[in-house]
Amino acid sequence: MPATVPAPGERIAWLDGLRALAVLLVVYAHLSRYLFRGARDFSSEWLHAGTAGVMLFFLVSGFIIPASLERHGSLRAFWVSRLFRLLPLYLVVTAVVVVLGLGGLVPLDPWLTAHPWTSAVAHATMLPHLLGVPLVTPVFWTLTFEMVFYLLVSALFAVRWHRRGGAVAVILAVLTVCTVPLAPTLIPTGTATVVAAVSLLIGLVAVTSGHRWAVVPGGLLLAALAGTLLVADQDPAHVWDGLLIVAVMFVGTTLYRAQQRQLRWWAALTVAATVAAALLFTWYAELDALGAPTARYRTRSVITLVVFGGAFALALLTRHRRTPRALAWLGVVSYSVYLVHFVLIQLLAPVLTGLGNRLPAIAEVPVAVAFLALLLSLSWLTHRFVELPGQRLGRRLARWLTARRGSDALISDPRPRSPVPAGVPPPTGRP
Repeated sequence: MPATVPAPGERIAWLDGLRALAVLLVVYAHLSRYLFRGARDFSSEWLHAGTAGVMLFFLVSGFIIPASLERHGSLRAFWVSRLFRLLPLYLVVTAVVVVLGLGGLVPLDPWLTAHPWTSAVAHATMLPHLLGVPLVTPVFWTLTFEMVFYLLVSALFAVRWHRRGGAVAVILAVLTVCTVPLAPTLIPTGTATVVAAVSLLIGLVAVTSGHRWAVVPGGLLLAALAGTLLVADQDPAHVWDGLLIVAVMFVGTTLYRAQQRQLRWWAALTVAATVAAALLFTWYAELDALGAPTARYRTRSVITLVVFGGAFALALLTRHRRTPRALAWLGVVSYSVYLVHFVLIQLLAPVLTGLGNRLPAIAEVPVAVAFLALLLSLSWLTHRFVELPGQRLGRRLARWLTARRGSDALISDPRPRSPVPAGVPPPTGRP
């Protein structure tokens, strides 16, 4: 029988375990540019660790974001929760990188300082990767796709199609394979940034207003914004960066529906297989575009798919087993680890490069351990003093808005629902 919905602060340990695995893969992909380069040369022939990590993050987000939205039953509460979950650390990391970059301690794209207002507005929307604006730090690209997914899920929720994620995943996969990518600069960057920022603001105000006459048009505006950015960003050498990433996230949504018994498993697995086939098709096309269509790299694509897809499937099947506490804790702080690790690597790059050039592989182990200890310590601090206060402030604001303006709940479903995962990091992210 379906269980009751847990409290908003409650976490699901098996999902935290997946976040931990995802962030470890991403950290390995970036750190191995400086340490264990021999191991990287071998492993990169068979596994694209960074891709596996971010795709696993996207699957997790796809699984839990609709659950979070349905738990709130309110677009206003959902967006307050999401923004206060992501923005505080995002803004802190942005400020730190800009200061370090201006001081010459980490790389900072000159375009950002040459166009400060466009850069600031684009990053404030969390959509810079799809607006042609250089990123303050490279890992922000995954947060752009998290944001796009939120826009699309909100649109589906507004028109009450939120249980049709499987159809959306298949449509995106088919569009990716069958359409010719458009040029990624259909609109000048400055104009695109202003249009996107205004559209995002109007759309969010509309969908969180609680007025049905505004919610539906607002949702459609957000969907149009997300769709336009995804299509305009398509690049023949990196087609999967657009539509297919969002398709992968909707695969996670479809698996959530099946796990909740709102969809038959054969239908969910058909959706997953369709998107997996589209991923392999476009990855092979990417290899062809890069002039590297070798059998080994094709095999690497399959292994990468099996790693992140298999990890999610295994965790889902064994979700009732106890997750190791260390993995669960790492999953809790994974958003901080994801955003902090690359900045720390860049800051320590001269030291890491020197040690990587001088030390034998076995002597690099204590260096890597020391780096991870520093990274986890900083991540705990940012989680404790940036993320958690931001989340608490978001909950207080959501309660205040509900008390002042009334509820905007759009879901009225008398059927019981099983546990809803709480606490949604990106990447994201992804990042």
